[in-house]
Amino acid sequence: MDLGFTQKSSLIIFFSLSRDGKMLLFKKTSLILLFIFSIIPKPIMANAENKIIMDAAILGAIASLGLACYQGKDPCQISPNLNTDKLTLSLNQGGNNDTIQHSRLALGADWQEDIYDSKNFNISGRWEINANYWSSTKTNPQNASGYIVGLTPVFHYSWKKQPIIPYFELGGGPQYLSNATIENDFKSTQFQFGSILGIGIKNQYFELGYRYLHISNANISAANPATDFHNLHIGYKF
Repeated sequence: MDLGFTQKSSLIIFFSLSRDGKMLLFKKTSLILLFIFSIIPKPIMANAENKIIMDAAILGAIASLGLACYQGKDPCQISPNLNTDKLTLSLNQGGNNDTIQHSRLALGADWQEDIYDSKNFNISGRWEINANYWSSTKTNPQNASGYIVGLTPVFHYSWKKQPIIPYFELGGGPQYLSNATIENDFKSTQFQFGSILGIGIKNQYFELGYRYLHISNANISAANPATDFHNLHIGYKF
């Protein structure tokens, strides 16, 4: 992500929501997070075709976290307030549109309290524990396969249309690689960050959609090549 785009975005990414006839803005917390993010150099080796969606995933996850922290709600609470009666088991299957195949299995627990709720719109979320497996179809890559494990808060922006509910999702969290090299890209450190952006439909029991996953180290160490996965997302709620 280039620095100019992020700085400009940080000035215009004030999400506004209606509450009791007044406009609720992302105030101090989200502004601070966006400012910090705007001055951090981002991966310069991301594929051009993924740049816009990568920018949206990272900025959206930070803005969502900013709103939750401003509200004093999960995932910003010290003691997570999880609803273990509302779990989601999900499978993502896809790849990087080139030579890497990718699978992701996750178990999520909903947060007890919504971040925002109105007659027609809702912002909720869950913590997801995830395990990923990737493999390369290239001949003699430096590393042919590996695992990624992590923890991710996932924010769901949902329109209350019954029985099928359209949703948009954003998220981001720490990830750990079994090897610092994915295919031929040396990522400097096994500690990475994963950013999620997705869109789909859901009902009481199922989710079906598209989910994008961006893996990079947020420039905590150089080099920082990005890895981007485009997946079919299927979730079962129980």
